Amino acid sequence: MFLLGIGLGRSKRLILNHIFRGITALILTSAIAHADDGEDLLKAASAGDLAQVRALLEKGTDIDHQRRDGGTALIFSSQNGHEEIVQALLARGAEIDHQTKIGRTALIQASQQGHEGVVQALLARGANVELRENGGGTALLIASQNGHEGIVGALLAKGAEISLQAKNGATALMQASQNGHEAVVQALLARGAEINHQTNDGATALYIASQNGHEGIVQALLARGAETNHQNKNGVTALYMASQNGHEGIVQALLARRLWGFGPLRVEIDHQAKNGVTALLIASQNGHEGIVQALLARGADVELQANNGATAFSMASQQGHEEIVKALLAEGANVELQANNGATALSVAKTQIRQLLKAAGATQ
Repeated sequence: MFLLGIGLGRSKRLILNHIFRGITALILTSAIAHADDGEDLLKAASAGDLAQVRALLEKGTDIDHQRRDGGTALIFSSQNGHEEIVQALLARGAEIDHQTKIGRTALIQASQQGHEGVVQALLARGANVELRENGGGTALLIASQNGHEGIVGALLAKGAEISLQAKNGATALMQASQNGHEAVVQALLARGAEINHQTNDGATALYIASQNGHEGIVQALLARGAETNHQNKNGVTALYMASQNGHEGIVQALLARRLWGFGPLRVEIDHQAKNGVTALLIASQNGHEGIVQALLARGADVELQANNGATAFSMASQQGHEEIVKALLAEGANVELQANNGATALSVAKTQIRQLLKAAGATQ
């Protein structure tokens, strides 16, 4: 260690050490002051206080001072939509592509919150449109997820890659389809988004929109030629998901699609998932009478059994869906068919259904 005053007299050493302590205290005081100024800059930028931001910058405050999470004045002002402050920071040379500890940039934050003017300002200064947050999201993925059509268009105009995927394999089209943002879906389709891309789990945009009941998006995807029979890793299709969740309009839309416009159904109405369950079985179990009627009208097989031997008829009987039971009986459902464990519709039926089954000839 370097020691002050070696070889000097005691009084001189005391003087030098006093001077050294004074300089150290001055340096520490200055550092603390600069740190305080940096924190003040973050607060002012976040709150939209342009005058305070300018005053602190004139004072020489570090423009890229970071909060503990890595956030900067540019990121906070972008997140909160303070366009004038963003412009002021950019003009002073703020680091435009700085990322927080979770990978968020000013552009990503503004895109998520829908601040189109801020996005345009950042893009005009050359913000990188392809940077990813830790979850794999880009500005385009996040803007699409949140339905910000203008921002989606601006990012695409600056060359954002339309087919980039998040870590789970989802694309911008899938994100918009999931959350019902039809205008964004239309914009992405017009730009050539891959319509039949599948996530890591095998879901497509059509599957996701069908699952979540977004009929307008389903119609748009079908009009662009979306494949109706893609399956996820469990063998589940868009028709299955719409039938399960009671989205009758979507079921009707899927059933309306025919090869060449007039030929057989494009959708495989009797497709069985890996557990053997069909759209008719799941709709019958969940009590979606309109969907059951639509499937029966298109020729769905009432006798198909799941891997455990259950049928649409036995499931409707077990759950007490009387009108569905009647509809299935009218289509010739076998009242004596047994599941793998020997159970019949009568043995599992709700009380109010049993008399109906006995009248149809059920004996066990």
